[in-house]
Amino acid sequence: MWQAEVRVDLDAIRENVSRIRSGTTADVMAVVKADGYGHGMIPAARAALDGGASWLGVCTLDEALTLRRAGITVPVLAWLLAPGLPLHEGISAGVDLAAASLPQLDEMIEASRRADRPAQLHLKIDTGLSRGGATVADWPALLDAAAKAQADGLIEVVGVWSHFVYADMPGHPTTDRQLAVFHEGLAMVERAGLRPRYRHLANSAATLTRPDTHFDLVRPGLAVYGLSPIAGDTFGLRPAMTARARVMLTKR
Repeated sequence: MWQAEVRVDLDAIRENVSRIRSGTTADVMAVVKADGYGHGMIPAARAALDGGASWLGVCTLDEALTLRRAGITVPVLAWLLAPGLPLHEGISAGVDLAAASLPQLDEMIEASRRADRPAQLHLKIDTGLSRGGATVADWPALLDAAAKAQADGLIEVVGVWSHFVYADMPGHPTTDRQLAVFHEGLAMVERAGLRPRYRHLANSAATLTRPDTHFDLVRPGLAVYGLSPIAGDTFGLRPAMTARARVMLTKR
C-alpha cells in the first residue's frame, strides 16, 4: 500500500506543449533543465517532443549529453557552461552551445579543433537581466571574433539570444526596453556579417503574452509543466505533477 507519492502526467506535458505550439509561428524549445523541473528529464523531453517541440533546452553540458545518451537526437542547446568543461564532447554529440564572452568563445574554438568539427554556437547578449550574456559594450567585439572564427571554419553561429527580466509582469516597461536592446543587438549581428538561423528571446511568459518577441524560436519552461507564469490566468495549461500522502495522525 502506498504512503506518499508524486505522480507526473506525461499527457499533460504533451498537451501543454501542443497548446504552446498552436499559439506561435516560431519553433518551440521545451526547457527540460534540472531533471525536467523535477518531472524527470528524459520522459518529460519525449513527451514535449510528442507535443510538438522541435528543440530541447538545458543548462549544463552533462544534461545535454544525458539526452544524447538516451537516444534523443533533436537539436539541444546547453547554455550554462563553466570554464574547463569537455566541450568537445558536446560538439561531437551535436549539442549546440552558448557563448557570451571572448574567453568563452576561445574555449569553443579550441573544443572545435579537438572535436574536428565546427561548434554550433548561440551568442548571448545581455539586454537587461544582468545575469548571463555579453553587455552591449562588449557585444561588437564578440561578434567580430565570432565572425572571424566562422570564416575560418572553426564555428558556426546558428543563434543569437537573450532572456527577459519581468515578462511575467505584463506591461512592465523593462520588457519593451529589453526588446529594443535585442533589436539593436541583432542589427550589430548583421553588420558583423553573421546570419544566424535562430533568434530567440521569449520565455514562458513572453511566449504566452508577447507574440512580438517570438522571433524564430521560443523557450517555454514552466509552461511546459502546466504552471502559468502570469497570476490569474492559466492559459488552459494543465499541471503535470501532483503530490499526495495518507494522513497519519490528526490532533486538536
